[in-house]
Amino acid sequence: MGERRYWNEEMETIDPARLWKLEDERLRWQLRWVWERSPFYQQKFREAGIDPLTIGRDTLHLLPFTVKDEVRKTQEDYPPLGGHACVPFHEVVRIHASSGTTGKPTLVGLTEADSRTWNEILARFFWATGVRPGTRVWLAVTLGWYIAGLSFYEALRQMGATVYPSGTMEASRTFNVIRRAGVDYMVSSPTFVNYLTNVARERLGIDPASFGLKAMALGGEPGAGVPQIRQQIEETWQCKVYDAMGTADFAPILWTECEAQAGMHFIGQGFVIAEFVDPATGQPVEPKEGMLAELVYTAIARECVPLIRFRIGDLVRIEGTGTCECGRTGIRIRCVGRVDDMFIVRGVNVFPSAVADVIASFRPRVTGEFQIRLPARGLPIEPPVPIVVELGPEPGDLQKLKKDIEEAIRAQLIFRAVVHLVPKGELAPTGSMKRQVIVRSE
Repeated sequence: MGERRYWNEEMETIDPARLWKLEDERLRWQLRWVWERSPFYQQKFREAGIDPLTIGRDTLHLLPFTVKDEVRKTQEDYPPLGGHACVPFHEVVRIHASSGTTGKPTLVGLTEADSRTWNEILARFFWATGVRPGTRVWLAVTLGWYIAGLSFYEALRQMGATVYPSGTMEASRTFNVIRRAGVDYMVSSPTFVNYLTNVARERLGIDPASFGLKAMALGGEPGAGVPQIRQQIEETWQCKVYDAMGTADFAPILWTECEAQAGMHFIGQGFVIAEFVDPATGQPVEPKEGMLAELVYTAIARECVPLIRFRIGDLVRIEGTGTCECGRTGIRIRCVGRVDDMFIVRGVNVFPSAVADVIASFRPRVTGEFQIRLPARGLPIEPPVPIVVELGPEPGDLQKLKKDIEEAIRAQLIFRAVVHLVPKGELAPTGSMKRQVIVRSE
């Protein structure tokens, strides 16, 4: 069992034409399910003048989008899970809550079947990134309401891994345990790994490489897909770093790198349809290498809270459209950021992940932590854009550092910035899972 290359070879290497047929069958089942059980979708489809029972994979694009604000409102109208919940509450075995990073957190419910689906998707993810029966896995994500913690634990136990459920508890205690027991693999977020790095090196005098990790998978933000950030983490911890991405509304992880690291593979085959649309027009686009597109998800095997054509808000770049050298089929992507995080400076589209890459290239003169200070939404953004950058352990001449960063941003990203340097520790995360990169004026 430990020698096989895939967790589910049939689905991970499925022929696109066969996958399309499977998606068509399950989409029709899902649409009938919500049409018969969901007051939210009954109203939505009637208002759109569409009979969902006539829709298949070829005509999915005719259905209206669902957006996050609608989910929040329907949970107020039909508490607690919303009018898109399709099962009675006594069939719900788990409740999670979204992070609420873009507004009021929403609740996510799972039936027993939904939980099994998540276990299957997560097993594909963990297997692709090197977890095998007996792998000692450091679970460095919060074990509270966040969808990942408990879900990761269940999937890992199903696979026969040995789990260290540290969560985000006191780092020094965690270090003591993993040094005594040994560890092979960590799953966390780039921000929390940077926090652990700082605690290990500066507070406790521990070299992170001494823990002996072979690999880590990082999600929750685009950092692991940014070359400079990935390189810095790999050099610090002396292990391979994999990028991964998911969403509370569908599954903790839906995209993951494989050993080839040529973009993230979609691993939700048979459970979720991933569409690509133009972020400006919402029109479907045919994925091509190098293209930027927004992700839209549709559940096709969800019992409790299925969402149809949900605009998740993630902006991605298509990295490949053919079979990967690992043998997995389908499209590969890299997350650029969130559509609502992109900002425009005199006609130039700017993504925080691109700014992160430029700033990270100045390590160890900087830590890599930064904030972009923007005006309130709706107001024009005029150059120079204020960017606060945290000083590293070897900053050198501060005036030269400031000038060098400003010149690099102008040359590589084609907009003018004014850099404000702040002492080390002022922006660094203190045990949080995510960093605040964009700060807007009130």
